[in-house]
This record gives sequence, structure tokens and C-alpha cells, in this order.
Amino acid sequence: MSQVLPFVVTGLTTGAVYGLAGTGLVLTYKTSGVFNFAHGALAAVAAYLFYSLHIGQGWSWPMAAAVAVLLAGPLLGLVLELLARSIQAASLALQVASTVGLLLVIQAVIVLSYGTLELRTVPVFLASGDVRLLGTNVRWTDIVTFAFALLTTAGLSVMFRTTRLGTAMRAVVDDPALLALTGNSPATTRRFAWSIGATLAAASGVLFAPLLPLDPVQLTLLVVAAFGAAAVGGFTNLPLTFAGGLAIGVLASLSTKYFTTGPLAGLPPALPFTVLFVVLLVFPRRYLIGPSRAVARRRPSWTVPPVLQLVAGAALLAVLATVPSFAGIHLTDWTVALATSIVFLSLGLLVRNCGQVSLCQVSFMAIGAAGFSHLSVDHGLPWLVALLLAGLVAVPVGAVLAIPAIRLTGLYLALATFGFGIFLQYMFYAQDYMFGPTGAGLDQPRPHLSWLEIDDDRGYYFLVLAMTVIAAGVLAVLDRGRLGRLLRGLGDSPTALETSGVTVSVTRVLVFCVSAFMAAVGGALGAVAQSTVSADSYHPLLSLTYFALIVIVLGGNPWYALTAAGALVLIPSYSSGENTATILQLVFGLAAIATAIAAHSTALVPPAVRQAIGTVLGGRRRAARATAAAAPQPAADSPPAAVTDGQAASPAGEAAAAAPVPTRPAAGASRVRPGALTVRGLRVRYGGLVAVDELNLVAPTGRVTGLIGPNGAGKTTTFNACSGLVRPSRGSVLLDDRDVSRAGPAARARRGLGRTFQRMELFDTLSVRDNVAVGAEGTLAGGNPLSHLAGRPADRLAVRVATDRALELCDLGDLAGVPAANLSTGQRRLVELARCLAGPFRILLLDEPSAGLDRAETRRFGAILRRVVDERGVGILLVEHDMSLVLDVCEAVYVLDFGRLVFTGSAREAVESPIVRAAYLGDALVETAAGSTAVGSAAADRTADEAADEEVAV
Repeated sequence: MSQVLPFVVTGLTTGAVYGLAGTGLVLTYKTSGVFNFAHGALAAVAAYLFYSLHIGQGWSWPMAAAVAVLLAGPLLGLVLELLARSIQAASLALQVASTVGLLLVIQAVIVLSYGTLELRTVPVFLASGDVRLLGTNVRWTDIVTFAFALLTTAGLSVMFRTTRLGTAMRAVVDDPALLALTGNSPATTRRFAWSIGATLAAASGVLFAPLLPLDPVQLTLLVVAAFGAAAVGGFTNLPLTFAGGLAIGVLASLSTKYFTTGPLAGLPPALPFTVLFVVLLVFPRRYLIGPSRAVARRRPSWTVPPVLQLVAGAALLAVLATVPSFAGIHLTDWTVALATSIVFLSLGLLVRNCGQVSLCQVSFMAIGAAGFSHLSVDHGLPWLVALLLAGLVAVPVGAVLAIPAIRLTGLYLALATFGFGIFLQYMFYAQDYMFGPTGAGLDQPRPHLSWLEIDDDRGYYFLVLAMTVIAAGVLAVLDRGRLGRLLRGLGDSPTALETSGVTVSVTRVLVFCVSAFMAAVGGALGAVAQSTVSADSYHPLLSLTYFALIVIVLGGNPWYALTAAGALVLIPSYSSGENTATILQLVFGLAAIATAIAAHSTALVPPAVRQAIGTVLGGRRRAARATAAAAPQPAADSPPAAVTDGQAASPAGEAAAAAPVPTRPAAGASRVRPGALTVRGLRVRYGGLVAVDELNLVAPTGRVTGLIGPNGAGKTTTFNACSGLVRPSRGSVLLDDRDVSRAGPAARARRGLGRTFQRMELFDTLSVRDNVAVGAEGTLAGGNPLSHLAGRPADRLAVRVATDRALELCDLGDLAGVPAANLSTGQRRLVELARCLAGPFRILLLDEPSAGLDRAETRRFGAILRRVVDERGVGILLVEHDMSLVLDVCEAVYVLDFGRLVFTGSAREAVESPIVRAAYLGDALVETAAGSTAVGSAAADRTADEAADEEVAV
């Protein structure tokens, strides 16, 4: 015991600081929904400020600590709250980029201000001396540190539960608008939370300062270890976070006693990140759901016309081909830049195509470089074989990293990849199968082919240029095909993609594997250009710079990759300044912050310029389409401009409805096989709320079945249970008498179940045509990775025919090339219906599909539904508040009230039923519906159905 106790004491002290820092991180995340990746950098600011005042200026340590913690901490918190408020509506990638950019800025400013040559140390400044405890000398400074952290966390927990401010902090997470109605300002509440959180980070930095010489990177990593403590607390629970910090500190300290040599020698510093990664991989999902908030909709970006891209690409390739003639001593850096562009292409595949945040791309480069060296030098494999195998080594690692993306939200994927990069450095960089314990450089041999001179710098440059062109070409082909649509759909709406028949877990694993392979190959190519590389070339924090660059650079594939690689590699090559790299890091960080703040500003390419380019390259018609696509449209959730008699009326809608429903024979649209959706004894609970209770219904093919009831009756919850988005606590769902209660949404879709959503789920960065095409090819992609990559020629023809048919049926042909994000509410409803109609679905679940449509559009919508049922024989289960539409198209109606079935019969019988009148309609509304005037649905408070939607979105 006496031998172990000193390690336990040391671990408790360090763990208390971890817990303190983690508590501040959780506090800010709980109240704002923005995760601060710069939390460790705040600690570095406080530590350096404390050093400057206490050591540099000779201030007493209490005065220096007061300024560094109690003054600088709250000020930093106010700045961060302003930043968090500015980026709260941005996408997750931009939110991460902003705080990552702040981390880069802080580190760069510290390096520029203090330099890296002078060794700066802070002596122990708390109470001196020690005390004997259980036969072990315990320093008073450790006792004070532990007591301070413990009392601070306990005080915060008490404040959170007993004070008005604490109640407001908990309330601001769930409903800021409701909090404002109580007289509490959400902005002020968040300012307090950020000030407290930043103060705790500053305190942890000051407490860590005496432990090792000051270094901004090491201090950042020390406090980043608090991420593991926050994970133990589920990123929400303050006491559990502190306890997690203590556990991590003790385990890490004990591991220094038992794991000093061998393969686990790197475990002590890696333990916090091991805990973080393991928690994100195995903890139950319900413990890791972050603050509920609306997810920002990704906006489509304008694409330069293909002709102009081809011309510019040919010109660029011609310039790159001449590089060896003028590069001179910089030729190696040009080669490294080309290899690095492949890495940026791999990262763009994740971040730009499907909105997944990866913060460990440099780690894949390290795996590729080390793997290639060992395969080619130690095992004597041919050069190209070794290169391909080095890429394949990274593939299973990428598959493992995709697990948090499958289980949890995108933030946890960012945390998992960030933790993995640091874990890899501590645990594996020093192993013989990577860079070895000595850290000596690994030899990277050049290829030798007797018939091709590529073993010198010039020849190898052209080889890497050819591989870069191939990589960019392959990605361009994939981007314009099925995989490209699936990836962008995954970034916009995973729920819509899965209910179209695509197994999104396969898509996520596939894109991570492809990205890991490309990054490893790019890392190996860059290493060969440099002849030798060591572990120092692949510090995990470099991944943050890569991520910031991929967010801020402009252009599509491959322009963004070439621009980012050139900025990262070539500028330092041609600039001989001592601080060039640090200044670039500062610029990249500031640009990332600015990009996140300006995410919703005016497009960088003005509409006039787009129109001019379109006119020159494609004539006036293409220019008109480009201008129409760029023009601002009504927001997806905004009401129509004019309302008459309870219904929206618009000239565009009347004109659209005036056109007759197409009557030519359906191209390839055969009648579906008869069947039915059957629900038996369905019961769905959300905590203590029973949203649906003992529901039985049947929706057969060949007819429209209505499911109506007041807001909060459980209609959307029923749809979610039928489509597999929520799991019922009791009951069963059957398709054609086959129980599918345990099948996922994609499997149910492939068996013929399609749906639309009350809160529309469209792929906003895709055009209308591509949105509809996903409905047609979702079941074709299914769960086969090869089918995700590309479709067969016969499949492509079938998808095109089905897409054209659905566009014509919904009168969307003129909008086929417009991004879905630019459509009005009524148009978006029709696109969602068309996506369903393009798929091979036999039963359609339509959730309030006429919401946002005017009277004429609603009549046309009803005609489309009747035609689809008559022509194809599909079955429709319709949730609708427009009683005129229900009376017009529904042959049978089920009525829900408080989750229970209160009526079954025809639509006419429903409006005459006293039970239905009392529960839902009312006499006046029945008379209005009988006169074929729609019943407008009233705005409701938060209901069980809305809660179901939010759970699905999370």
C-alpha cells in the first residue's frame, strides 16, 4: 500500500485539475450547444499570463493568479460567448472549425510573443511543506489543489440545482425563448456560463503551470485530457465529470508505475484519450445525447460550369507540367504539395461532401508513411504493391473510426477522431512497426523502373502529378454518380436517406475507409519525396490545421485541395522567415473563425457574375437558370405571402394547379404487388409519456387511409414507429403479414415502405432532380458497399426513367436543376412527394403533405394521390389536417386522441361522429369541411409528435 499510495495521491491531484477543466467544458457545452475545442488553449493563455506577472514582473502569486484566473478567465469567456452566439446557427463543421481556429490563433500568438527557444518554468507556488498520511509524505500543494477543485465543483453543482441562475442555465439548453418569457435573458445566462467555464479553464492552466516547462502545445494537450473526463460525465453531468477526471488521473498515475517499458509504455499520457475513445465507442447512446437544438441546413454552393472547369484544369495541368523547369531547389516541396493535395481530397470527401468532421487525417498520413517504409524496406515488396498495401492498412482504422458516426451525432465523431490522433501518437509512434523507439527517420525508397526514369526528383514529381490527377479524376466521377448523391444526402438528411432504402451505416463506413486509404497513400507519397521522415512530421495537432484549411479554401474538387496544399507547403518553402509557419497558422485560424461567423452572409460569387459566365458558356437559358437558382426564395418553414379564407393563395400556385395532371401512360410504372401495412397493439413511450397506446390499424395497397387527430395525438410517433425510426415498447409492425418490428428504416424501405415527413427532410445541397433520384436509387444502393459506389447501366436507366416520371407527375420539370434549399415550402412538399413516388414503394406514409400548399395546389395534390393509387395500386397512409383533402381522397379513416384510437370508419362517418367532433373537429369545422374548405391546423405547443421528431433528428 505504501508503494501505491504516492501514485494515487499524485493521480488525485492531476485528476482534480482534469475534473475542474472538464467541468468548465461541460458547463459551456450544456448551455450553448457549442463544444469548445480551444478549452485547452484558454488554459495556456492563463498559464503564460501567470508566468509573465509572477516570474517576469515579480508580482506575488496570489495577485498574479487573481489576474490570470479571475480577470482574464471571465474576459475570455465573454469573447467566447460572443463567438458561440455568432456561430450557433452554423453547421457542425463550421462550429468545430471556429473553435479549432481559435486554438490555432492562441497557440500562434503565444509562440510569436514568447518564442520557443527559452525554457520557461514556474516554481511551486502554493503551500510549501508536506504532511504524513498513511505512511506517505503528501505535499500541501497537492492537498490545496485537490481541495480547491473539489470545493469548486461541489459549489457549482449546488448552484446549478438551487439558485435561480443555475435553473436558468439548465433551462436555456431546452428552450431559450421560453426562458426569456420568464424574465431571464438567455444571452446573459450564457455569458455567465461561458465566464465560469473559461475561468475554470484558466484555473486549470495556472494549476498545471508548475508541473512542466511552459509550452503552448503541451499545455493544450494536458487540458484536452479533460475531454475524457467530460465523456465519462456524458458531457452533461458535472459531478460525474469531476469523478471521471479523478479516475483518469489515478489510473494514469498508476500506469506510470506498472507500464514503464514495453508496448504499453505510452499508456500514461494516452490514458485520457483512451478513455475518451472507449466511451464514445461503447457507452449506451442514451447517455451521450448532447443539447437539443436545430441543425443548421447546409446551403448549396454555386458550381462553375463544367466547360470552364475543364479549360481551367487543362491550363493548370500545363503549368504543373512545367514546374521542374523552374522549381529548382523547391521541386521536392512541389512534389510534397501534390501528395498533400491527395490528403486534402480525402478530407474533403468527408467534410465537404457529407459533412463528417475528421480531426485525425495526419494520423492516417503517419500510418501510410510508416507502413510503406516497412513494407518496401523491411519486407522487400515492390514499390507500387507496398504503396497500395500501406493505404489498405489504414482502411480498418477508418472503419473503426466510423463507429461513433454510426452511433452518435457528428460532434462525437470529431471528438473520437481528435482523441484517436493523440492516442496514436502516444501509444504507437514509438513502436517498432511505426517510427521506432529512437525516433530516427524511416527510409522512403523511390521506385525503380528500367523503362521509365522516375527515380530522380524530376521523374518522381511527374509520377506524383499523375497519381494526383488520377485521384482527382476518380473522385470527380464518384462525386457525379451515385456515391456523390448518397454522400451529400448523408450530410443533409441521414433520416431521409435511410428511409429511402440506403443503409447509412454502410455509407459512413465506406466513406471513412476510402478517405483513410487516400490519406495514407498521400502520406506515403509525400514521405517518399522527402526520402526520410520521423514521428515529428506527423504531430496530431497538425490535423487541426488541415481541417481549418479544408473549411476556409474555396472551389470544388480538385481546386480546394490544390489551394490548401499550396498554402500549407509552398508558402513556407518560398518564404525564409523564421516565423512563417506560425504566421500561417495564425492566418488559417483567423480565417476559420471568420468563415464560421460569415457562414450565412451573401454568396462570394455575385449573381451578376454567375449570369455573365452562364451567358458566355451556355447561352441565355443557362444564365436564367443560374440566376433563378441564386435568387432568394421563401424559407422552408416560412408561411406563404398571402392568406385567403384560411388558405394561402399565390398566383404561382394557381397557375401550377391549373395545369392538368399528366395523363400519358406511365413509363415503366407497373402496378405494385398487393399487400398491407398492419399495426398491432402498438405502444410507444417517451420517458413517462405514453405517446401511442395500443394502436391497431391496417393500410392496404390500392387505397388511401387517413390517420387524423389533434396535435399531440401521436400521429407522427406512429409513423416513426412504422418506419423504424423509433422502437415501440410493445406491439408489432407488419408488412404483408411479415413482422418487421426489429428491422431498421432502410430494410423496411427496401420492403416497400416509403414516407414523407412533417418537418420536411430534403437534401438541400442537391438539385430537385437529384433529390427525386435518391428515392429511385436508394433501394438499389441498399446495404451493399459496391452498390453504393456506382450503379449498373440498367439501374441508371431505370433511375432516370423513374425520376423523370415522378418530376412530371408532380409538375416539377422546370425546377429540376434548382437546389432544393432555394424552393418555397409548397415546392419542397412536392419534391418530397416526388422522391417517394420515384421509389419502388408499395405503401407510402405521408405526414401532413399539404402543409404550405394553397387551395389550388392542394386540389392538384389530391388529384396526384388519386392517380397514383389508381394507376399503380399503391397504398397510402395519410396524416392530414386539411379535412377537405381527407374527405376527397381517403376511403377509411383512423382517429387518434392522446395516443389512443377513438374512431375507425369512412371519412364521412368520421365527420359525423360525436366522438370525433368532441376530440378533434368541432361542429363549425365539420360544416366548413363539408363545404370543401380546408381546415387549417392550429399552431400547437410542444407535443409528443414534435418530441418524436426531435429524437429522430438527434
